[in-house]
Amino acid sequence: MNCDVTYEELAAVAAGELNAAREAEVLAHLPDCERCRRRVAALRRADNVLAGLRAPEPPAEAVLAARRAVAAIVHRPEAVEVLTLDEVAEFLRITPEQLDELVEELPAFELAGHVRVRRARLVEWIERRERDYARQTAGSWAAHAMSEPVQ
Repeated sequence: MNCDVTYEELAAVAAGELNAAREAEVLAHLPDCERCRRRVAALRRADNVLAGLRAPEPPAEAVLAARRAVAAIVHRPEAVEVLTLDEVAEFLRITPEQLDELVEELPAFELAGHVRVRRARLVEWIERRERDYARQTAGSWAAHAMSEPVQ
């Protein structure tokens, strides 16, 4: 016998999740197809065994860690507008020692005896450096191309 019932449809019948019209067709098919009857019976047994299992209880530490991770994402503080030099170094992904070489160029100001940088001004400073670098690089490429002998 050629059977057109898929395994997914049999699983849906066993779980009671198939649309009514197709379920009626599959149920009418079962008395004539031993293979499908066995599969549905096995799926129903498996569903009954699984339904009888207790859901595992995660360790309290795992639940706490997950809640903290979600809270850190959901309750993320707004971006700090005024940065310390350590925060500037972190923002630029350089070490504080590398930042020391740039500190004279930074758009910084003094506040309560400490050097601070406004995030928006830092971003502008980075963009200006990017433009200068692009112009410099383009100029050196052009100079290099013009200095090569033509063959």
